[in-house]
Amino acid sequence: MATEETRRQLATDKALRIVDAMRSSVARRGVAGSTFDHVAREAGVSRGLLHYYFGSKERLLVEVAKRDSEVRFAAMASALEHATSAGQLVDQWVRSLQATVKHEPEFVSMLLELYTLAQRNPEIADELSSLMQGMSDALAQRSRRLEADGVIRLAASPEVVADVMLGFGYGMALRLLAEPGRDMDEAIEVAATAARGLYQDV
Repeated sequence: MATEETRRQLATDKALRIVDAMRSSVARRGVAGSTFDHVAREAGVSRGLLHYYFGSKERLLVEVAKRDSEVRFAAMASALEHATSAGQLVDQWVRSLQATVKHEPEFVSMLLELYTLAQRNPEIADELSSLMQGMSDALAQRSRRLEADGVIRLAASPEVVADVMLGFGYGMALRLLAEPGRDMDEAIEVAATAARGLYQDV
């Protein structure tokens, strides 16, 4: 896991430009095509600076995924905070799912790449586990509060329900990565119907 000193270094302007350039490159070229040379040129820095801050392409991918996840966590937490019923909770999840599946498949592509790397790199495995847990926690925490307030009833524990919901999303995103351009609207609607069976108003 990153130390406090490492986190401070990665908050510098040049490091943030490198992260943004990597994100942009992945969106256009995919993970495999996003070399340090491409990223360095787009960030306007030397290739050596990428090695200084991140050491490897894998570590840079982790940082991009972390930054993207932080933005997603904040947006999801804010939106879920306004959900006061099972229907609103599911509707917010559907909006998030549509955004990821239709408009941000590169984020899922990065997670899949990190999953492959995690099989042989314990440090990346720890980082990926933390990212995935954070996504699940954001949904589970709001569900738990609404259930405790007597507003909704869950079909299982908040953590299990959140994992199922995220599984829907990742499965659809993976399907779209395999076949870009596929219309997923009907599949998303069916997933929403299934989700309404997990969240019910009291």
